[in-house]
Amino acid sequence: MSEPLKPTQRLLSALDLGPSWARDAVPRPVSRPAKVSEEAVAREVKPSFRGDDRRDRGFAPRRDDRSPRDDRRGPPRGSAPHRRFSAPEQEVVIAPAPGVKVLIEPNADALHLIAKEVMHVARVYSLFDIAKTLLSQRERYHGIFTVDESKPPLYYGHRDHSLWLTKEEAVQHFWKAEWRTDLYEEEEVEIDGPAGNFQVVAKCGLSGKVLGPPNYHAYQSTIRQVHRELFPNMPFDRYAAKIITERSEEAVQAWLHGMKTKLRWKPVGQEETVWLEDRAAVEHHFLNNRFPEMYVATHKVEVPANTPVQFFSPALLVNFKNAARHAASHPAIIIPTVCTLLEKEHLPVFKKQGKLFAGPSRPHPIPDDTTFADRMNLIVTWMRANPETKLGKLWKAVLPEGETDPSADWLADLFWLLSQGHLLLFADDSLILPQRRKAEPTAPATKKPAAPKDAQEKESKPRKRKNKKRRKPLLRIIEKRVADLPPLLRKRLHGFDRTISHRLRLKAQYRQSRPANSEAIDEIESDATEI
Repeated sequence: MSEPLKPTQRLLSALDLGPSWARDAVPRPVSRPAKVSEEAVAREVKPSFRGDDRRDRGFAPRRDDRSPRDDRRGPPRGSAPHRRFSAPEQEVVIAPAPGVKVLIEPNADALHLIAKEVMHVARVYSLFDIAKTLLSQRERYHGIFTVDESKPPLYYGHRDHSLWLTKEEAVQHFWKAEWRTDLYEEEEVEIDGPAGNFQVVAKCGLSGKVLGPPNYHAYQSTIRQVHRELFPNMPFDRYAAKIITERSEEAVQAWLHGMKTKLRWKPVGQEETVWLEDRAAVEHHFLNNRFPEMYVATHKVEVPANTPVQFFSPALLVNFKNAARHAASHPAIIIPTVCTLLEKEHLPVFKKQGKLFAGPSRPHPIPDDTTFADRMNLIVTWMRANPETKLGKLWKAVLPEGETDPSADWLADLFWLLSQGHLLLFADDSLILPQRRKAEPTAPATKKPAAPKDAQEKESKPRKRKNKKRRKPLLRIIEKRVADLPPLLRKRLHGFDRTISHRLRLKAQYRQSRPANSEAIDEIESDATEI
């Protein structure tokens, strides 16, 4: 009885990377003898290609052991081709629909709940935080799609809030909509199955849906239909590459059994019984008779953000996602709309330290001569000594000894001060006492001595503006002085009145040479430097 295999021997016996023609010619043994020399193992790892040893090799030869002729001839007949790793497929990038604008606005119902909560807890919240809260969930805002009147309209399904660019997309959504049964009654009938010799059944590699044998007459139309319904954003060539085939009698029989039943449809609400035998007839009938009942052609529509993504045209969904992402990054863009909705809810909005807040009431400073009850007076007195504090510190200071939690009476007094605006309680438990602005001291006004009557009469008379002569431009003066120079100097000063760099260069040259009429040139240079 042979000994158990060593780990190295077991690993080598499991590998079988040789070509198929070599494996079929000489079958590999199930196990290796117990005692194997290191030379034998080395020969199996790197076999020699002399004589009959070629048949017994278990590994494919390395690239450097092959001759150039073998590389040109390629693999032997019947062997599997070399498997090459293709580049990863790139995802299809869907561009946003051109000419479509999407505006994100908060939902009025969600803002009503927030306003109700503000009044219930009597706290002050920042409008920026309210905007972030509204944009945190899709149920709290909606998108307003707008298209220019000169462009084709959008098709809005008012039953399920679906939105489409074309009628074709809207009709395809008809087969997935829940309201389809309200328009057409579906019935399954038995028919004769297809006749023919079918050996292979094709399936969709992505959804697992059975497409049928490739030699069936409706195979191509079935592929097109499944691609249009399930994967309209994927190119058809890429989808066709995902199709797999299954060669088994059970798969063929299951497909034949499914083909022995057929669906047909009858319009609901018609007196005449008319059965539509195929999907194309149903789509044609829906487009001509029932389409206006389900869809509305519009250039401006409001769609809730919690609408399923399957109910959008892919390009319109990109527009909606981009607008929602931008609003989530910049919540301040919906603050004007939030202010308008808060006014309808009768919730005051005020500004404090440059920021907008919403609370149960605007800040109302307490007059000095106001008298309160005992508990309320303790709260107000302590707050005047500590205008900005925390709620927990207030209770520690005003509550009687031995009490840690305020009773209902203390909470009622604090709630009244908060609802009247005498105290402001923020979301982080910060408590602020509004105070009146102190009037700035004004300097006493000093009376000016009365002016004599003659001076008053002169001041009452309107002053006359003196007509000042406008000075000629310096360039005009330079041109005139250049024109008065002798011809030789004028030639040397050509272009001097136009470029400053030229003037500076000529200035250095003239100072070295100092021509006879240097005084006139110095005057021109001084005028040029003023410019």
